[in-house]
Amino acid sequence: MGEVFAGAEGDPRWKEAYAKADIEVCLALQIARARAKAKMTQGQLARAAGTTQSVISRIEAGNQNLTVRTLAKIAAVLHATLVIALRSPHAR
Repeated sequence: MGEVFAGAEGDPRWKEAYAKADIEVCLALQIARARAKAKMTQGQLARAAGTTQSVISRIEAGNQNLTVRTLAKIAAVLHATLVIALRSPHAR
């Protein structure tokens, strides 16, 4: 996963596109990065989170509607903190 984004993340155009991306795409990238950092395969993450490799694949592709419960399971397996918030677009 790291080699896929190597160099791209430093590109201001990439950062701007990421900032404008849908929440599903942002979550997909975050999950894929965290899984790669944990040196886990999609299958390993799936088994630990109680789902299937095909679901993890769809999540990482941004093609899976996620529930909070599924996100929480994935976060726990990846030793990450899940933070969900509603923010006013004008809040600082």
